[in-house]
Amino acid sequence: MPDVFMLAAILLLATLGVALMRAVRGPGRIDRIMAAQLVGTGGVGVALVLGAARNAPAMLDAALIGTLLASVAVSAYVRGRTVGQPETGGPGRADEAGRSE
Repeated sequence: MPDVFMLAAILLLATLGVALMRAVRGPGRIDRIMAAQLVGTGGVGVALVLGAARNAPAMLDAALIGTLLASVAVSAYVRGRTVGQPETGGPGRADEAGRSE
């Protein structure tokens, strides 16, 4: 049975490779967003399958953390900024001179 899990993990990794190519090449922003979401989902799938193959319940925790990180990263990309970069501008925010809009 572990051989079936390892085959599934290899197929998921191949899917991740294709999704990474799509995320880099595009052609559009929506394609990149969907590819990034697929990379996150595929990474979670690999963690779950390898955890089942090795009988390692800690991989479930890693998969849950991966899900959260993928969601945050995709949400930040959709908003047009990188993770960790502070938001600037927008209604009610102070501009560079300290005046609020």
